[in-house]
Amino acid sequence: MRCLLSRPTLQHIIPAYVVRACSGGGRLSIQHIHTFLVRPAKGGHEKLDIKGTSVPLSGGMFNLLNNIYMKSQEECDIDISFRPASDGQQQNDCRDLVIRHLKQPTLETGRLLAERLSYRTDNRSGLGLLFLIVGKEGDDHRIVISRFPTDNAILVDDETADFTVQFLERVFMKNKSSYKAVLYQDQSLQGGFWTGRAVDKQLNSSSGHLSAYWITEFLASQFATTPAAGSRRLAMALLNAISRSPLDVKQELIAAATLASGLAGSPTSITAFMDQYNLSESAKQAITGGLQNPATAQEQFIFDVSEFRKYVAFKSVELDNGVTITANYEKFASVIKSHNLDDGRMEYSTTGTVVNESLRRKR
Repeated sequence: MRCLLSRPTLQHIIPAYVVRACSGGGRLSIQHIHTFLVRPAKGGHEKLDIKGTSVPLSGGMFNLLNNIYMKSQEECDIDISFRPASDGQQQNDCRDLVIRHLKQPTLETGRLLAERLSYRTDNRSGLGLLFLIVGKEGDDHRIVISRFPTDNAILVDDETADFTVQFLERVFMKNKSSYKAVLYQDQSLQGGFWTGRAVDKQLNSSSGHLSAYWITEFLASQFATTPAAGSRRLAMALLNAISRSPLDVKQELIAAATLASGLAGSPTSITAFMDQYNLSESAKQAITGGLQNPATAQEQFIFDVSEFRKYVAFKSVELDNGVTITANYEKFASVIKSHNLDDGRMEYSTTGTVVNESLRRKR
């Protein structure tokens, strides 16, 4: 199936396409989407002719971008922050452009961001489409900035004076996972929007330069792994690894998680955590294999035990007789007594006062 997104002239697309769309009686979170064709122009100084258009808030293209927008809270797991100016002032050129576009989301303000990206894109990254997705989440302003490589996703007709994006839905959906995105969300357009979260789903296509030009150069930002973010990422990595591993690796990972509280307030990283508890190669591969960005295993952070406990709270043992025993993961060994039987089975026991009973449906 071929979908043709609008073929506007420059007169038609300025001012920007503005929609207050409703779905099922409620207003959509997304209010504006603009896209720009970005060519590599790193090292150049010539005036760029950046072509852009607005994306209607319906149809196949919108559905894909809305999915990226809605999933950005969970997918963007690399914390970043805008760098202050070289003289120490709380000012950042890229942040200024983002705020300007949030205040007035038009093709003109968006094109300034596209020009900035073009001047920082070299031939290794090639031609791409930049999407600026602006929305409101309650009192918060949100913008998701995303880039797709056009050779994988979109056929762009760039031979005329008009900017026409001919969307081949089947091809685009097949390659929908190949993109970069960064999420910024805050209430204040004055003092906020200094921190954000990013994801780079193109790291497999190179040795990491994509992330460098996207985060360090285009966004003028630095990685900012907070104690909460680093501890959350470690907890999720352990949970994902445990869910996919054979029993012996599960037991090894659970034992390490049980000891993690001893790191409270100490600097660590996922790699340092694995080394400190002398995990086997199988356990290490189970952890790193589940990371969206393997490079995050090296990022240091101060271990926040309270954040870790939000995600790693309980330990469960499931027996072949259908019984599952669950308790706080740190206290499990002290409240659940166990010993080996001669036939290789385990016997568990505990003592306490009944405070609640319940039934649950089969999983």
